[in-house]
Parts: sequence; C-alpha cells; structure tokens
Amino acid sequence: MFRKLLLASFLGLSLYSCTKNEDEIISGNTPPPDYTQPASLRVSFINKSYISLLGREPNASEYDAAKSSLDAANFSKSARKSLITGIVAQDEFYDREFELYGNDLLNSTDTSEVTEMILVYEFLLTNPTYQEYWPALEVEINRMEALLAVPEGLKNGTVSLKEMQRRCVDNYFFDQINMGSLNFVLACFQHLLLRNPTEFEKTEGVKMVDGFDAILFLTAGQSKTEFENIFFASDDYYEGQVKLAFYRFLLRLPTSEEEAYYSNMLKSSNDYKALFIELLGTDEYAGIK
Repeated sequence: MFRKLLLASFLGLSLYSCTKNEDEIISGNTPPPDYTQPASLRVSFINKSYISLLGREPNASEYDAAKSSLDAANFSKSARKSLITGIVAQDEFYDREFELYGNDLLNSTDTSEVTEMILVYEFLLTNPTYQEYWPALEVEINRMEALLAVPEGLKNGTVSLKEMQRRCVDNYFFDQINMGSLNFVLACFQHLLLRNPTEFEKTEGVKMVDGFDAILFLTAGQSKTEFENIFFASDDYYEGQVKLAFYRFLLRLPTSEEEAYYSNMLKSSNDYKALFIELLGTDEYAGIK
C-alpha cells in the first residue's frame, strides 16, 4: 500500500513539474543596476566629455554630480545626452570653440594682436598721407572689431558658431596667413570642408574672390563677400561640418548615410550644439561595445 501511494505521489509531482508557468509582468518596476558595464567606463566618459568640449577635466563637484546622475540612470543614453547638454550650456564651451578655431584658422592670433592692429589702422586714418586708403582701412577695422566681438556674441546669442567661423576667415590675419585668392579659397575648403576643391571649384572660387562673375555650388557671385555667403550656405559646408565633428569626437569620418542624416539635421537647425550632443551621446563615444 505504501509503495502505491509513493508511486502516485511521484507521478503527481512529475506532471506538476511539466506544467508551463506563465511569467508575471509587474508594471512600474524599476530595473536593477546594469553591472555589465564597468564603472571605469563612466569615469572615462565624464572626463572625456569635459576635455572634448571644455578643454579641461571636471572639477570635484562637477564629477560627483555627473557620476551620480549617470549611476542613477544606469548610464543610459538619455542620461549621457543630458550631461552633455549641461556642459555645452556653459560659457566655457563658447570660449573653447573660439579658441579651437582661432588656433586652426588664425595660427593662434590672440586678441591683443587684433587690438594692436586696429590701433595702427586708426592712427593711419588720422594721417592725410593715407587718405586714399581710408575707406579700405575702415573696412579692415570693421572686420577686426567683428572678430573681437565673437566671444561675447557667442555667449549672448548674437553670434552663431557658423558666424564665428565666417569671421575667422574674413579678417586681415586670415588674409595674411593665406595670401592671395588661390590660397584663400584652398584654406576655406581644407579647414572647413575637410577636402580640397575640385578644379572647377578652385577656378570659379578664385575668379569670384577676385571680383569676376563666377559660379560656386551652382550659385553666381562676383566678390569675396559673395564667395563667403555662398560657401557658408552650401550643402558642402554642412557636410564638411559633420565630417569635422565626427573626426573630432569619434576619430573617424562618417559613413555616407551618417553624413547625409546629420548634415540635413544641421542645415535645418544650424544647431551645432545639438549635433555635438547627438554624437557624444552615442554608445560609440561612450565606449560601449
């Protein structure tokens, strides 16, 4: 009798163990911390982000706040983008951008040199010997004063990052570094589009800068100012900016699909900070495999 009861009990347990259990989903549940990513990844991301955008490491309070927010959100993409958004909102971000482009386009010409040249030109405006050159001197003074106004203009919103770049190539110092129309055209393409101009672009660009009728990026112009206006409004300019951003932050050039997507985004908004936030918020920049 005992053996029969034992057999029946065994069969019951076997049938129960074969019964399919349904998983119960509990809404509003908070996922546990993601321990698959090492803590060093978050430390590296915080330091790299500050260095990339401000040229320095975070101070103790900045680091602690960033680490807490990333830990609380399990290092999510939204948390990373939120951190980057906070960094590019600082005035230091604009100072750093102007410093980078000043180094690249103006060979690290500082504000004291610009101010000194303005004083020289202003003195020449008081000398009747140079009277025939006064109109040209006034133009040069205006261009250099516009360059000096960039840092404050970036911070108060009256100067965009694109306008900053235009002023960095539209001044006495850039002209001296890249003397002649050909070198001016080559420098604009190489520094801002990350490529050389085609033969047609080079020929037409030089003609336009020299004041002759020419076609650049399917648009007609006949002056240096019109060259700049056409150049900075072109699709090629926005594609070049995306290439520069990818190379700066991801150490590679974008794919054709990435270039098309991000250049369209930048052209529609002219929001460079949004582009930087998107790129620095990626898993690739964060080092997540």
